[in-house]
Amino acid sequence: MNKENKNGKKLNGERLLNLHKLHLGLYARVAGQLGVSPSYVSLVANGIRRSDKVKAAVLDEIARIHRASR
Repeated sequence: MNKENKNGKKLNGERLLNLHKLHLGLYARVAGQLGVSPSYVSLVANGIRRSDKVKAAVLDEIARIHRASR
């Protein structure tokens, strides 16, 4: 079960699962950093609530995960 990314690198199933696991805790990690609930982070990430601080932290965490996946 291998896939290729846009650079032609093979991504095996195990690597994809590990990357997915990093996304699973995203809201909890951001919530812990900011002292808010994961549910609030989810609401902001889904556009239901507004918080520039939470949004920036979510985007930073997504960028960190993306860098780790290279």
